[in-house]
Amino acid sequence: MLLALGAATYASAQNTATSSLVVSMSVQSSISLEFVNGSGAGTQGTCTITGANTSTASVNFGIASLAGDNQSCVSWSATSTSYTLSNNIYALVSQSNLGSSGYTLTASLGSAPPSGVAWTINSAALSTGAANLTSGGSYGSNMALYLQVTVQNTVTTSNLSETINFVATAN
Repeated sequence: MLLALGAATYASAQNTATSSLVVSMSVQSSISLEFVNGSGAGTQGTCTITGANTSTASVNFGIASLAGDNQSCVSWSATSTSYTLSNNIYALVSQSNLGSSGYTLTASLGSAPPSGVAWTINSAALSTGAANLTSGGSYGSNMALYLQVTVQNTVTTSNLSETINFVATAN
């Protein structure tokens, strides 16, 4: 009897699987508007903005009368019949995936002011209808907005608060 010993070899196949993944998306254009502090924030005429670098910010003009204002950052002037508080604020409009080279910026009051109170930005009178502030805004650059409120001496003692709505539209 013959006995042969040797190593047995087995053919083994590798188990594999293949697959593919298709990724799709839609690229959307967008525009954003936020309020930023200017380089002189906290100095005369440029109050620091609460909520800076957001789209919902606020600024405090303090306590004012014909005798003056208690906020050192507010510019104040008076005549015999009214006083005006002024402040520089800055808006930054940014864009992504737009074909436009600029924007239009409008502003409106959230509600009608009391009789004897007038709001302006860059000399444009504000009301509940949209006032054009610029038609040629440049993306990525701070836009200076000179905000003023004039109060006649006939306005009763009260707390004045106004929401100013801004809309940036790509040109």
